[in-house]
Amino acid sequence: MKQNVQKTIKNIIMTIGILSAATGFCLLLDHMDDMQHSDAYVSMVFILAVFLVSRVTDGYFYGLAASVYGVLTVNYFFSFPYFEFNFSLPGYPIAIIMLVSVSMLTSMLTTRMKRQEQARAEAEKEKLRGDLLRSISHDFRTPLTAIIGANDMLSKNSAHLDEAQKAELHQSIEDEAQWLRRIVENLLLVTRIPEHGEAKIIKSPESVEEIIASSVEKFRTRFPALLATVTVPDEVLVCPMDALLMEQALLNLLQNAALHATGATHVHVEASQEQKFAKIVVQDDGCGIRQDLPARFWRIREGGRGVVSDSSRASGIGLSVCDAIITAHGGSLSITNCAGGGACATILLPLEG
Repeated sequence: MKQNVQKTIKNIIMTIGILSAATGFCLLLDHMDDMQHSDAYVSMVFILAVFLVSRVTDGYFYGLAASVYGVLTVNYFFSFPYFEFNFSLPGYPIAIIMLVSVSMLTSMLTTRMKRQEQARAEAEKEKLRGDLLRSISHDFRTPLTAIIGANDMLSKNSAHLDEAQKAELHQSIEDEAQWLRRIVENLLLVTRIPEHGEAKIIKSPESVEEIIASSVEKFRTRFPALLATVTVPDEVLVCPMDALLMEQALLNLLQNAALHATGATHVHVEASQEQKFAKIVVQDDGCGIRQDLPARFWRIREGGRGVVSDSSRASGIGLSVCDAIITAHGGSLSITNCAGGGACATILLPLEG
């Protein structure tokens, strides 16, 4: 309801602003000494104004209202006798009909074009929803199957298992449950990320160093075997952001290195300033990105954000969430192979905005 009110107010302000500018411009033409026949240009100015109103507002109403306003304004201010309505001038009814027809046609065509764009966006959203559901079903089924299997072994064959085997099965259940928890965390974060056309996320000035420190601390708790180091600049970097969302995005990238970078022993996070952006690089010393993988990684970049589902345990959902969070902040995410080995995930966030 609140969004509808805000949208209506925005449409009204845009309509009034464009029509006021058109009226002022026509009055200026009318008072120029060398433009004695400026009324010949007035209709074209208002047709342009109607086109702009129709383009920047929603629905037919504002474009049609602008058409009526244009006809009445041309008649009252710019047609003889001035400052009064007179629809009986020779040829004027035809001129009025033509102006209204062109204005209404322009309004309807531009409105239809916007509705087609909205329909296309809805279709893409439905495709994304389907891809997400298929990915989620796979990513939930794998750990659940492992949990059920381990529990079945413990309940039915406990007498035939030694303590080491039991401990291994218990650890497997815990690991799979932790993985399910991480998937649920990411899915809950998706509900906080605004879709196209909705209200933006609420951002406040946050220290990049503190966000990195919090993410790395949580990462070290969950993956103590992997060395995690941090490099930050001497000057404090402050960016407008949602701290919880950005912290989870960094944690997802760190977890990706721990879970999917085969042979990795070290992950390094480095922050720096690059022109008007804060740059955060997450680098590991693992095997890097397989040559056959980037096309699927960047399906999130093709025709809108999508979901990549890799057989390697939901790396796609994590990367899709990272990309969505960073894009919602007006930034960008890129993933490449490093020259010295391993993978590099680079985040650019605007320092202002």
